[in-house]
This record gives sequence, structure tokens and C-alpha cells, in this order.
Amino acid sequence: MRLLNTHSLKLKSFFGDDIPPYAILSHTWGKTDDEVTFQEMMAEDRSVAKGKAGYKKIRGACQYAQKYMFEWIWIDSCCINKESSAELSEAINSMYAYYEDAQVCYVYLEEAVCSEDIRDEGSGFRHCKWFTRGWTLQELLAPSYVVFLDQDWEMIGTRYSLADVISGITSIPVSVFKDGDFDRFSVAQKMSWASMRQTTRPEDQAYCLLGIFGVSMPPIYGEGGARAFIRLQQEIINISDDRSIFAWVAPYGKKDSRGLFARSPFEFRMSGEVKASEADDIGDTSFSFGNNGLRIHLPLVPIEPVSVVVSETAKTQRPSYPVGTIFSAPLRCCSERGPETCFAVYLQKVAGERYVRCRPDELAIIPAASRQPDICQVVVKENAGIPRKVKNDRKVTRLSIRNTAPDVFLRDSHLDYRISTISDPDEAQGMKETLVKINWPKSNAIQENRVLKYQCLKSHEFFHIYLGFNCTGDSLRFASRQWYFEPTNWSDDSCWDWMEWHLEDAGLVSVTYHMTGDQTLRIFELRYVAPDKAKTSSISGPLEPFRLGFMVPSMIRESRIVTNIYTRERYSNSQMSSRRTSLASSTQTRPMWICLPSGKGSGSASSPTLHPLTLLPGTQLRCVFMSVIGFHESTAWMDIVVSTDSPKLLWESYCDKGSRAPTRIQCSPDATLSLLTKFTGNVKERSSLQLGSHVLSVNYFMAW
Repeated sequence: MRLLNTHSLKLKSFFGDDIPPYAILSHTWGKTDDEVTFQEMMAEDRSVAKGKAGYKKIRGACQYAQKYMFEWIWIDSCCINKESSAELSEAINSMYAYYEDAQVCYVYLEEAVCSEDIRDEGSGFRHCKWFTRGWTLQELLAPSYVVFLDQDWEMIGTRYSLADVISGITSIPVSVFKDGDFDRFSVAQKMSWASMRQTTRPEDQAYCLLGIFGVSMPPIYGEGGARAFIRLQQEIINISDDRSIFAWVAPYGKKDSRGLFARSPFEFRMSGEVKASEADDIGDTSFSFGNNGLRIHLPLVPIEPVSVVVSETAKTQRPSYPVGTIFSAPLRCCSERGPETCFAVYLQKVAGERYVRCRPDELAIIPAASRQPDICQVVVKENAGIPRKVKNDRKVTRLSIRNTAPDVFLRDSHLDYRISTISDPDEAQGMKETLVKINWPKSNAIQENRVLKYQCLKSHEFFHIYLGFNCTGDSLRFASRQWYFEPTNWSDDSCWDWMEWHLEDAGLVSVTYHMTGDQTLRIFELRYVAPDKAKTSSISGPLEPFRLGFMVPSMIRESRIVTNIYTRERYSNSQMSSRRTSLASSTQTRPMWICLPSGKGSGSASSPTLHPLTLLPGTQLRCVFMSVIGFHESTAWMDIVVSTDSPKLLWESYCDKGSRAPTRIQCSPDATLSLLTKFTGNVKERSSLQLGSHVLSVNYFMAW
């Protein structure tokens, strides 16, 4: 690979074991002409490069990496010779490994500011373009350590410290950012993480996922996004027998017959709950792709009565169904919402043993079948997958403890016998940095050793920072507590690199674990957050993953527009958590859908959700009404009203002491309102895969 020297800004090639420790930059490209290319960085006269906006970004990345003693950095815009098709192909197939092997990944977010409350719905961080791009998904998942930087190259936080926020933005479970293990998730779930991301070139929607699924294939720009994505799925089934790869839903209204492969990641947008197939319950799990289609063993259940012909062969009493028969074919993939349901595709017989997938815009939800004992064929996998790399600190012999606020924190005590201070004549004079030597224990257990005792000069509180050795996982661990006699709570999260806690009326303390360009050295950075800025901390409350309870149409027939949505979070102090999601492809003119976060049990007495709709049934008459939906205990209900009250007052009228509380308690799934226009509505439990557990439908009929 080719690396950029952070001091001289010169490129150098390395191979195999000669590759030095390096940092890596993740960013979003501006205009293509603004990014510095390999040729421009290799030119003796860099006047062209220096005149581009991207050059400032390269210098900023190098200067930040120098702070942590990195001599080398990899930046995609200038470290790849894109004029060489062979080098470009190698880079695309190696990209995941580049990020995985990096000591640290710096994510530069031009739209973010570290001083803002990133958990606020309108923060620049939560609306960064970086979270919408296809290539940045692997850049988020592959590295062991990820640090997010704002537009001024100030640290916002680490992937670990911002796990709840990133999960809320990306729909990737928090556990992935805590332990780094995403191989336990199904193919469909990983595809769903990429479903709403975009790439400049359509083929890159497939190529950017190669490393996540552990496969390789040559890029062929010009083949089209659908062909590239089908090739990706063919590579995946060569190493995986997870049938969730077939658990996708075509865009709304696309009913033409298809094969079993999806045509883009977008078709997995609803598959975040689809677990991996249970191989022991299927029998023969092998399938292969040939010139006549995909060969696979599936149970077939006709969904409507048909006349059958029973074979007279003595050995097989197998019914023969006529051409055109439609079957439900269970995939044996259960839902994360409950093991009692699983998913099935619809197949239609076209000739002999040949079938097509019909109704591709539906993925049926069926009861999980009872498991019957079968004689199973044993299959030995040739390639069970290459294990992901994990954190390893065994080479670390020195630890630099940096106090970035010496006017706030005063070190009060010496170190433990196993961690000794390296002589530093300036340390006693109040230096910000203390360098200590680490001696790894030989036993295979987490052993704790008191590192430093600090006192806050503002509140006069004492606190301790502890360091542990996890010898079984080859990693350093750290913890904090206020008093010496308190138990130490070690985290089991292998990606733990940050902790934060409150001081009494004096702000916050945070400790961040930093990687460096020296593999024998790590840095603990002690930071202080003033009380007026403490609201940006995760201590204010972690963001919960979205629980989408209702699928709501944003339009009723043509040009009947939904104007707004009001959830209980709008009238409380909790974070605003409603999400409006477009599920229509960019080339589609079908109605958009809106997802509301009202899960079962969460909307009993205090959380009806108002869904105001503005209809224009005529050129002169304007009619405004509201549909109100929610859960009472575990039952969905709805109502339709016309009211001059504000949305907040109307919402309160359905709460326990409100005049409309009986309507909510009666839990009627149907509602009718008759004016000059008759409005009818219904909320019912889903029958096919949707993002929500219930679906709302609203219709109107003109009275003249």
C-alpha cells in the first residue's frame, strides 16, 4: 500500500510486513475537482494541489496525526492511482483491510461543531453527509478505533463514546460499537445498514460492501448497479448458507416477477429485524447458482386451493401442481421481534421445477412451523470466514497520561508498584503529561493497579483512575471510582476507549484512550467539561434506538399531503425521537412513507401520536383534520377529529384526564368522520414485512 508521510507530505509504497503503523482518514468528497489526486501529489510543482480545497484537508489530517506521533497516514483521494485500473481494483478489494489494519481512523466531519449538543435532533453532527454515503459504512465498522473530528479538527468523541448517537443515526445496534462484533448479525441485517446510503457511481453500492461480507470480486464499472449487486450476492452465497439474503422487499408497487436476488441494498431497507436462518431446521442448506438460475431446497406451501396430480410412483407420493400455482416458501428466518414468526417469499411455478419470485414487494410473515426431526446431511464448509481482527495491546510498554486541564485537576498520589513512573525532571513542576512504564502480568485475569489519584480544584472532590490488564484478550482496561474502597466496575466491551462522569457542581471529567504511531505507547487523555457545556455529554441520557410502531402514508391519493407529525416527545423534555423516512426510490413517484416511534407498550396513557393531514379535495375548499394513533397497553387504536385546538391541547385531551380519554381506552382500530367529505381510517397489525408493527390507512369520499 502507499502511505503519506505526515511531515514531508511525500508518498511512499510499502509491502507486507514492512508496512509501518499508520492512521487513516475517513471523509466525504467535495466536488471531484476539489480533491487532490495521486498525480498532483507526485508532481514536483505542487501549485495545482495546493490550490485545491482538498489540500487543506490533507494538511489538517497530517497535523492531527502528528499530535499522536503518527509518521504515516493513508488518505484515499491521493494514495490511490485511479488512472491504473489494476491498482484501483486492488484498492477496492483491499479497502476494508486498509481500515481494519489502521491503528486509528480519523473521521473528519465538515458540517459538525464539537461545541454543539450532538444529541439534539437538529445538530450538524446528526445531519452530516458522512452518515449517508456508501463507502463510509465500512470505514465506520472496520477500524478498531474511530475518532470523530469537527470542522476545526477538534475531537467530538470516539465511536465508543458516541455509540448511542451513531446507532440512532445509522440504525446499527449499539452492541456493534461496544464489542466490535457484527458477524453475529444476518446477511439481511447488514444489508439493511447500507440500504439508505448513496454512492456516486451505481456499481459502488455493491463494491463498498465487499469487505463487510468478506468477499472479493473484480470491479466492472459500466455494468450497472443491479448487475454488480447480483454478483455480490453470488459471491456471498459461496461462503454463507444464511437464507436471510433472500429476505428483501422490492420498492412499493413493483410487482413484476423476479429471481431470488435483490437488485440494490435499498430493497433490504425493511430487513433490520430479519435474523439469520436456522440451518438445523432446514435440512439441506446448500444452494448454488448456475446458468439456469439458483438451485436451492425450500419447503413449498400452496397459498390457495389447486387441483393436484399425485404421482403413482411407489417411492414418492409427491403432488404435482399445475403451472401458475403460487406458493409460500418459508426461509426459516425468524424476526427479532419474536421467535414465533418467520418470513416467507412467494414463488410461482412456471415450468417443471422452475419458479420465479412473484409479489416481490411483499415478504410474508407466517407462524414459525413446528420443528419435525429430519435426517440431515452433513456438510463441511471449505471457507467458514476469516475472523475479524481484535484489539491487541500486548506490545504496549508505556502509557502517557495527559492532563489537559492542569488548572482544574491536581495529581495527588504516586503510582502502583506494577506501573512505575519514568523519571521526568519537569513532572514535579506541574507538567501536563506523566509517562509511566507498564509491566504485563503473567496470569490470565484482569488485574487492577491504581494509576493516579486526582483532586478537582473547583469542587475539591477526589477521584481515582484505575488501569487493568486483560491478559486473555491482550488489552488494557481502565475504570474510575471516587473512593478507594469502592468496587471497580470493569467494562467487558472490547472497544471501550472512553469514560465520563459528573463532578459535583463542577462539570464533567472524561478520559479517552488514544492510539499512537508508536505501537509500544498509548495515551490516556484527561479532559474537563465546564458545567455550561456539560449538556453535550452522554450523561444527559443515551439515545434509544428507534422503535418504529406505525407505517403512515404521507399522501392520500394524489396531492393530498401530510403536513406534520406530533409525538409526545414534542411536549416533553426528552429528546425528540420521531423519524420521517422516505421509502420510495429516487426514480419512483409513489407515496412516501413516514415511520413513527411508538412501540407496543410505550404509548399507553401518555403518548398518543397526532398525524395531521391537510387535504385539498377541491380547488376552493380546504379541509384539515387529524388522525390520532397510539397504543393502549398493547392494543393499537385510532381516532379522526376536526379541532381548532392546538396540537398540544388536542394531544392532552387523549391523556388520562382528558375529555377524549375514553376513546383511547376503548381501543377501536377504526374511525369515521363525516363532514362534506367522509373520512375513514383503520390501523391494523402488519401482514408482511414493514418497518413498523402496525399500518395506518386513511381514505376519504366526497359527499357530492
